[in-house]
Amino acid sequence: MGAIYVLQGILIYIYAFDHNPPHIHVRSADGEFTITIEDRIVEGRAKARIVQMVNEFIDANKTEILEIWDKAQRGERITKINR
Repeated sequence: MGAIYVLQGILIYIYAFDHNPPHIHVRSADGEFTITIEDRIVEGRAKARIVQMVNEFIDANKTEILEIWDKAQRGERITKINR
C-alpha cells in the first residue's frame, strides 16, 4: 500500500491487518516512527518538529484516519486522504 498522505515530504501509512492500538506509520528523511492515533505515543526515531506536524495532521483528520484504519483492518480497499 502506498502512503495515505504526503505531508511536506513526510509519508504517512496505514497497513492492512496491523496490530492495535490504531496507529500510523511515518517515514521522513530523518527517520521512521509510529504514532498512536488516540494517545499519540511515538515509537521510533523522529525530530520534534516532525512529530508536531504529524500531530497537527492527526488533529485535522482524526475521523478520516480512524475510518481508514477500520477499513484496513477489515481488509477493505483504502483510499488516500485528499487535502
